[in-house]
Amino acid sequence: MEVKPTISSPDVGAVIRRLRTRRGMSVRALAEAAGVSASFLGAVERGDSDIALGRLASIAQALGHDVASLLGYSLRQARPHFVVPARRGARGAGVEFSAFRIPGSQLELLVASFAPRSGFDDSITHAGIDVAYVAQGELALIVDDVEYELRTGDCVVWPSSHPHTMRNRSDAPAIVVGFATEIVH
Repeated sequence: MEVKPTISSPDVGAVIRRLRTRRGMSVRALAEAAGVSASFLGAVERGDSDIALGRLASIAQALGHDVASLLGYSLRQARPHFVVPARRGARGAGVEFSAFRIPGSQLELLVASFAPRSGFDDSITHAGIDVAYVAQGELALIVDDVEYELRTGDCVVWPSSHPHTMRNRSDAPAIVVGFATEIVH
């Protein structure tokens, strides 16, 4: 089943109500903190009134948020957005690799599964940083020709501008999940 994303405006009133009630605030208390009337805030929460950006910013600040978070990151991200891999395939014998470009950011979510005794075919460099979390197994991270042993549950960060690669030197499969910044293709 293919899910097609739709562009819709977020229900800002419902978001405000949810955040307010989670904090145990009354409509009156939030309205006072934000400098708006309680009747107006109630109308926004019910969807009976639109809200200007300045007032929304005041309410967001009173809730300890920013306007973007009340809007669901951006108008196009008000609902979950399914992301397909920007790149997918083998990066070496026994290595399956997927890279998911995160919309509106400079991030890629990376997922790689390593068969026993497998590794990336290449060593790469790019601007930014890499973050890797070993979800299963044991891996060797090689950065600048120095090998670092990683086990399940380890999380590591390194500058991507240094040559780096990964290998599974064990007899068991391994899975790594991570993020990379500033990827240029």
